[in-house]
Amino acid sequence: MKLCFTTLSVARAVFVGAAALFAVWASAADEGESFHRFWPDNLFAVDFVSEQTGYIAGQGGTVLRTTDGGEQWDALYVGKNELIRRLDFVSDTEGWAIGHRGSIFHTSDAGLSWEIQFETPGTYLRDVAFVDKNHGWVVGHDATILHTADGGVSWKKQKMLGFTGRDLPRLHGVYAKDKNTAVIVGEFGTVVHTENGGELWLLTPSDIGVTWLAVSGQGGLIYTVGADGTAAYLALATDAQRKEIDRETAEVAVKKELKARKKAKRRKKEFVAKMVEALPRADIEYIVNPIDTGTEEHLFDLTALSDGSALVVGRSTVLKVSVNGAEPLSPAIDVPLGFVWMGGVSVAPSGTFWAVGIRGMVVKGDTTTLQFATAFNLASSDNITLISNQWTERNGQ
Repeated sequence: MKLCFTTLSVARAVFVGAAALFAVWASAADEGESFHRFWPDNLFAVDFVSEQTGYIAGQGGTVLRTTDGGEQWDALYVGKNELIRRLDFVSDTEGWAIGHRGSIFHTSDAGLSWEIQFETPGTYLRDVAFVDKNHGWVVGHDATILHTADGGVSWKKQKMLGFTGRDLPRLHGVYAKDKNTAVIVGEFGTVVHTENGGELWLLTPSDIGVTWLAVSGQGGLIYTVGADGTAAYLALATDAQRKEIDRETAEVAVKKELKARKKAKRRKKEFVAKMVEALPRADIEYIVNPIDTGTEEHLFDLTALSDGSALVVGRSTVLKVSVNGAEPLSPAIDVPLGFVWMGGVSVAPSGTFWAVGIRGMVVKGDTTTLQFATAFNLASSDNITLISNQWTERNGQ
């Protein structure tokens, strides 16, 4: 499935964009010469490593950092004019960011400087997940799976098995439980998992053909969300369910062969059976269980919570989902929820959450009270301090 913008969503974007630019002009007038005008870039990524330290990133190499719980922010630059889709930090100072032009960036000094560890030109990278300072995965378009076991000094391409579609899926999300166990989601309902560090990625059978856009887990629960308000949780298959999966898989194979035989007969050609290597059997298997979210809006990101639920953001939507359903969060009056989208969300240890999105919007909320409000906007905040010279050069200041 390819996502597209409707006339309504374009109108929403124009409305919010005009509001953001008005905020820039108004704040500039208020602050005078001391005000630094930041362009209201779309923001896609946010990661709070602790209660005090968090990072935000988006278009044009934009990186923001806070070390006081979001009161003040430093404006940094990743070193390249590239859309930063996701970032993941394993400590207050060390983290990775991935871009739409195929770059994997790394910092060890809290974002003051970045190096490009690896590049795969022309490949839109979509997500990054590290379990410690050594082991991590990056995923992207054309079924791209990259893995490192040495902190990014080297990256190795990995391959999923069992996918039989014509076009390779765009992989949008990765959740790494530990250095051996991870789950990836993407187009065409793709859900693949590994239990051995990526040496073997096997497709999870599912009849949900939606485009999955993100995946997250905590403890024994794993959630995934995607287009058209679709959400699901992954549960370990029982022995009986695995036998049923085997039966259905064999049945599908028989139907495909019968169809191929009939086609050859119609064309008066000899049928030649394709030799298909049997897939290894995974130690475990998952069942994809749908969740009724009560919305048809696209869901772009989520983060699993310690209470067994997950916080989800998307187009005109902020939800708390669980295996039992979904509950919408309440926006403050200063959040025009019906006219915006949020593309990234992260939760601090206390339950405070941060979400980022269209035209530099940043919101802050509480997972207990289920309420949120605008924290600041990149275009008009006086709580952002310019740090990186590269940022200045990029904006022609």
